[in-house]
Amino acid sequence: MIEQALILAAGQGTRLGTLTPDRTKSMLPVLGKPIMVRVMDRMREAGIRRFVVVIGAEEGELASYLSNSWYPNIEVQYVLQAVPKGPVDAMLLAENYLEGAFVVAAGDNLTAPEHVPALLAAFDQGDYAGVLSVIPYEDNATAPVAVVEDDDRCVKAIVSSPYTGSEPVSALYLLHAFRPEFSPYLKQVRPAARGERDLTDAIRLFVEDGNRVGFLGATGYHSLFTEHDLMVVNTSSLDEGRDAHILSELPNGVTIHPPVRIDPGVRVGNYATIGPYVYLEHGCTVGEGAQLASTIVLRNSAVAPGETCQDVIIMREKRIPV
Repeated sequence: MIEQALILAAGQGTRLGTLTPDRTKSMLPVLGKPIMVRVMDRMREAGIRRFVVVIGAEEGELASYLSNSWYPNIEVQYVLQAVPKGPVDAMLLAENYLEGAFVVAAGDNLTAPEHVPALLAAFDQGDYAGVLSVIPYEDNATAPVAVVEDDDRCVKAIVSSPYTGSEPVSALYLLHAFRPEFSPYLKQVRPAARGERDLTDAIRLFVEDGNRVGFLGATGYHSLFTEHDLMVVNTSSLDEGRDAHILSELPNGVTIHPPVRIDPGVRVGNYATIGPYVYLEHGCTVGEGAQLASTIVLRNSAVAPGETCQDVIIMREKRIPV
């Protein structure tokens, strides 16, 4: 049984620069919690109680959140990746903290709640050395792919895009389970021209060496690469319903069209219309008579009285169409 998870959170998130001037990508919110904490919540709910988190030099806010605002009965160890050199380097930095089988995940790869327990069950029941999460290849034409053997649910080979063969293929999604014998393969990966080593190459070597590796289709998967992705993951989470709550006091004249999430510490003016698919982060303000639909209002941001917002992320003075 897997009891430990390795979370990779040292990526720079350069494509999210408009959203991250005062916080890192891992701290961007999904209905009241940082996205990386949502990833860890999925694993905690599946029974994992020990975490190793690889963080970058600017992740002090994340470490503080986990230390002060997360679950006190969970063990979290931190490993610093001062220079972001990719997941292989991060895993090598963390290997001395890993004991036995483990799950490894990117801190911005969020799946449906049922996927992590299904991954752990597949690993336990299938006598595998590893189980890979996969997603449809046609949605990820530039991603590495896993050529799979349907008869016994094992990975036959790992190949790179573009794939022109006739066998069924799926793209890899960075949320995998491994036995400890996977770790030595990380050291065998040669750096690419930019200096990073690709985790896919380690998995390829692992498969080619005859290790039995299974695969499982990820459900409800989202990765945070662009501003639009932040809207999608919050919208999907609103549809789940578990955290679609109104946690601030609102004037009687406010109209709510669910699903909506309003954090504590949000000020909403009278006669505002909120929803559907609106998330208001703590510390934001919505003016009197404003109308919001399919909108995220980030912390310390304000919607002007009477303003109409739809399909937009609001960040202080910015309006980011999504």
